[in-house]
Amino acid sequence: MGLLDALFPSVAEDFPNPNAKLLPSCLELSKEKRVVIVGGGPAGVHMSACLATKGFKHVTLLEAEVEVGGKSLTVIDPSQPDVPHELGTCYMSPSYELIRKLLKEYDPTNEESTFANENKGRMVFGMNLSDEDKRKYTKGMEYFDWVLEEVEMKTTSKCCRCLPNSAQSVPIFAALIKYNKLHDSIFGKFPYGMPPKPKDWSKIDMTAMEFLKKNGLEILEPVFLYTQQVQGYGLLDKIPAFYLLWWHHPDVMNGTIRSMLGSDELLVSLLKNGYQSLWKKMVERHSKEVNYITGAQVTGVKRTPTVEVKYMHEGAEKTLEADIFISAIDLRRFRNLITDLDPEEEQLFGRLTSSSLTTTLYKGKTTEHEHTVEWWFSRMGNPVSPPGSTGKPVAQFYGHRNSRMVARPSMPSNGVELRVAYQYMDRPIESGDASKLLTTLENLTTAGEEKVDVLLQKPWDYFSRFDAQGLREGLLWKILDLQGQRNTGFIGSSVCFESALDVVAYNVMLCKKMCA
Repeated sequence: MGLLDALFPSVAEDFPNPNAKLLPSCLELSKEKRVVIVGGGPAGVHMSACLATKGFKHVTLLEAEVEVGGKSLTVIDPSQPDVPHELGTCYMSPSYELIRKLLKEYDPTNEESTFANENKGRMVFGMNLSDEDKRKYTKGMEYFDWVLEEVEMKTTSKCCRCLPNSAQSVPIFAALIKYNKLHDSIFGKFPYGMPPKPKDWSKIDMTAMEFLKKNGLEILEPVFLYTQQVQGYGLLDKIPAFYLLWWHHPDVMNGTIRSMLGSDELLVSLLKNGYQSLWKKMVERHSKEVNYITGAQVTGVKRTPTVEVKYMHEGAEKTLEADIFISAIDLRRFRNLITDLDPEEEQLFGRLTSSSLTTTLYKGKTTEHEHTVEWWFSRMGNPVSPPGSTGKPVAQFYGHRNSRMVARPSMPSNGVELRVAYQYMDRPIESGDASKLLTTLENLTTAGEEKVDVLLQKPWDYFSRFDAQGLREGLLWKILDLQGQRNTGFIGSSVCFESALDVVAYNVMLCKKMCA
């Protein structure tokens, strides 16, 4: 163990998970039982692999799309066969050890790509250093330099820019350490995953921004602006502080500290073959034990006395009988597919809300200021109405990513770049939004784009969650009480957190409780 690991360690994997105590002592599940999983995103695919590994013999997974992966959608354009473009799940971070274990087992050639092409392994932003007409981002900044600059603007004490980053960053390190201690005092120590109920709700019964201000941690706003808000996990001045504390577990923060102090760990990295490759490899490995059916549009699920799932496949309506139903669907949107939903379940899942994150793969001309990512933070949470449109306003374009900058530094010979644009709304997607989002995407011209050729748009309902009142009522933990009842298990982001790491961690917790 190195010095940085000793000073800023990760919580041991075998550290007790307090939420496991809320589950039944044993989720009885005979290996001869017929199990049907609805939803082939990361949660569903991972659970199918867990069951296959445990020796379950009759497992079927139904996925509506033609490929598994869900929000882990990787697109590779023929013009750039060595560049994966992520339209959903994107980054790895130091806390993603569960995902690294899966990669080692199932997809070992899918290595993490560093940002070495830009600045000694660090991500370079095209930040708000614009030319005189305030349109183009013309200068790149390494992430930690940007954090330091933002901190200087937000505090009265100025960091000395002539000192190395490690010295300039002392106030930030102190705030991160204070944050970790506060986190432990609220939840106790636990491995990364769904937090236990806080010991005192009054400490976090507020928005994320109010929490930072109350505890003298405003200096961390630039850090969380990127790691929480930009990733689509809610606006800091609106999202319950609980979700900030969930995503920013002390393991995550210690990884940030180690990276800032110069360890070999990367703050973030991308996967060489993309995230979707991992879930596809898992399906390939277990295709003999699990019956994977893609293009299966589920129309109804009845769970008692035995499970009966109706679905459309290849133009025909089909029925699948099973003993156990595992829901890996978005329960906010699709809970009505469960025809015998209990009033308690309806009341619980009906309280879920979500944001939306729209990703768009497009072609544009190479500019003189290409960076891995470029962000216009002020555009988040400021929707607009396209000319002539009716109904609710929609999101502005607030940033884009050029993965080619990670895969290879050489400029494309044809002068054309492929980028992924991001649009965030603090509400779910509604009918008619997609076309309006494409219209507002035209303001890419404010990023120096002359012509935009849209290849693929994906409007995602994103980050299902409970509001502050629902959290106080303990709705998130009541879902644990439902596990195993009515021949049903609930997994996926709508019962935990919108990240591949979280849905895997949640599955691991459930699988450890399974017994014959």
